[in-house]
Amino acid sequence: MKKALSLLVAFAMALSLVACGGSDSSAAGGSSAAASGSGEATATAGVCWYNFGDTFIANARNTLNEAAAADGTIKVVDADSLNDVATQTSNINNFYTQGVDYLVLNNINNNAIAEIIEQAKEEGVTLIFANTNSPTDEEFAMYDKVYHVSSVAEQSGTIIGEALAKYWNEHPEADRNGNGKLDYIMLLGIQGHYDTEVRSANSLKALEDAGIETECVQETICNYQRAEAQNQVASILQARKDDIDAVIACNDDMALGAIEALKAAGFFGEGEYIPVVGVDATANGVEAIKEGTMLCTALNNPVTLGNSVYKLMTVLEKGEEPTQENIGIDGTTVEGHHIYINYVGITADNTEDAAY
Repeated sequence: MKKALSLLVAFAMALSLVACGGSDSSAAGGSSAAASGSGEATATAGVCWYNFGDTFIANARNTLNEAAAADGTIKVVDADSLNDVATQTSNINNFYTQGVDYLVLNNINNNAIAEIIEQAKEEGVTLIFANTNSPTDEEFAMYDKVYHVSSVAEQSGTIIGEALAKYWNEHPEADRNGNGKLDYIMLLGIQGHYDTEVRSANSLKALEDAGIETECVQETICNYQRAEAQNQVASILQARKDDIDAVIACNDDMALGAIEALKAAGFFGEGEYIPVVGVDATANGVEAIKEGTMLCTALNNPVTLGNSVYKLMTVLEKGEEPTQENIGIDGTTVEGHHIYINYVGITADNTEDAAY
C-alpha cells in the first residue's frame, strides 16, 4: 500500500513540475526530486537537509542527488528545513504522507531524537541520521531500522586545535598583547548542535594538551553563516581589536566571514596576521588557505557523505546489513549501524588533499 501511495505521489509531483515549467529548484521549505536513472526505482527516500544554503550541505546534497540519478535504484526527494525545527518537522510529516521508504535526516532537533525514532518505527520507515550527532545506544535499541552516517566531529576539533597550537609555539609574536595567553574568538554554529559543541570543546582541549593557556575574548553563535560571523567579528574588533590572537570557527563559512572582518580592520596583506581556523575544507576555505588568510581547516568530505548515504540505502535495499566490504568507500569506517567519515587536516602544505 505504501509503495502504491509513493508512486501516486511521485506521479503527482511530476505533473506539478511540468505545470511549473519543469524547474527542479526547491522553494523554501519545499522539496525537489532528483532525476531518475535508466533503471526503475524500487524505493523512495525523503531527505531533510537542515539548510540548502550551507556550502557543505549544498555539496553533499548535489552528490546524493547525482548518485540517485545515475543509479536509478532509489528515487530521492529532498527538502530544505531552513534551519528551523518546525519546518523540519513539517518536512518529515510530508515525507511520511508521501509514503517514503527511507527518511534521511540532517537533524537539528536534538531534543526529540527518541520521538523521531518512535515516529519512524510507527511508519515502518528506515531512518538514517546524516551529518548529525548519533542517537544513544538506548535510542538505537528502540528500532532496528535506525542508521547513522556522519563525520567524527571530535577529530575536526582536535585537528584545528593542534594546528593553532603549532602556530602559537612557532610564532612568539602571535601573543599580541603579551599576556602569555592565547586570546581567541570562538564562532559557534547552531546552538546545541553536536558538531559545534564537540568541535569547539576539542579544539580547546588540543590547546590545553599542548600546554597553552587560553583566554576567551568572546564566544558567539553565528549559525554556520558567513555573514553573521563577519558582522559579529567586526563588532568584537571594534571593542577588543588589540586583544585578539586567533579566531576558532566551527566551519569554513564562519571562518571566511571572520577573515573579511579582519581584512576590513587592517589585518593580513601588509597588516598583522591573525590565525583563523575552520572546518569543512570547502573550495573557498581552501582558497583562503592558499592565499594565506586561513591557517587550517579540517576536511569533512561532502562527496563522501552523499555517496555513503546513497550506498547505505542500496545495501539495505538488497536486504544486507552494512559492512566495510559492501559499503566500500574510502575514508569511511563502518561499525554496525554507524558509518563514520574521517576528517583530514588541510594546511598550506597539503591543499591538494582537499580535492573532491
